[in-house]
Amino acid sequence: MKRVAALHEAIAAACFGRDADALDGDLRGFLTSRGVTDADADAIVAAPRRLGLYRRLVRHNVVGVTCTMMPRARARMNAAHDEAFDRAMDAFLDELGPRTHHLRDVPREFLSWAAPRWRDEGAVPAWMVELAELELTDFTVGVAPRPPEPPPLADVSHDRPLVFQRPVEVLRFAWAVHALPQGVDDRTPPEPRPSVLLVYRDAEHRTRFLDLSPLAAEILGRLLAGDPLGAAMVEACRASGEPLTQDVLTGAAHLLADLGERGVLLGARAS
Repeated sequence: MKRVAALHEAIAAACFGRDADALDGDLRGFLTSRGVTDADADAIVAAPRRLGLYRRLVRHNVVGVTCTMMPRARARMNAAHDEAFDRAMDAFLDELGPRTHHLRDVPREFLSWAAPRWRDEGAVPAWMVELAELELTDFTVGVAPRPPEPPPLADVSHDRPLVFQRPVEVLRFAWAVHALPQGVDDRTPPEPRPSVLLVYRDAEHRTRFLDLSPLAAEILGRLLAGDPLGAAMVEACRASGEPLTQDVLTGAAHLLADLGERGVLLGARAS
């Protein structure tokens, strides 16, 4: 098992590590430094040199899917901050590398690794990190598998949990990154405005955003978690420090009607 593990480590380093020159230079030294046995190193060195090809193929797929999902954030970071996105991608592959078996999940692993470092180091403005999160969620919601059939439905009432068409996500940002122009070459800065967005998919499978008020976000978050409508309203008002007034009830009714028209709210759970 140790022998196989060493081979796996060497192949991962060949595909994702920073030291690509060794693949065309001292290949034996590269392999033995990672614990590959002499016999295995002999066999690899004697064979046609394919590790460089594997590196190009694997990195092309991994980097390509990540750049495809966050094109505007990448363009802005690279242009304004010394290739910050691409440098972070190289560091991620070298220091950690993908842990998922699915190519589509690599961008999420990368952003989960990179975002805290960007914030802690101040390498890029916080809103660029939020833009990357928005782009990634936009893409993943848009390509998510078709959801299963909903459970039996009933009319909406205060004592029943509500049923929503999945996938949906709720994002909280300090900047209005969702209002930025869509062009990759655009460099307009966003408005510094706290925003809560419902990200959902419409009937034509296009990703849409709905800008929520803070109280609407509190209510909807509890509804998405499975709370009955009445309890969600009460707890959301308590958390927001707002009384449960007629205006709040009217606003919630308008929100639910809007979600129904958008195809996000399907009804209430029948049992």
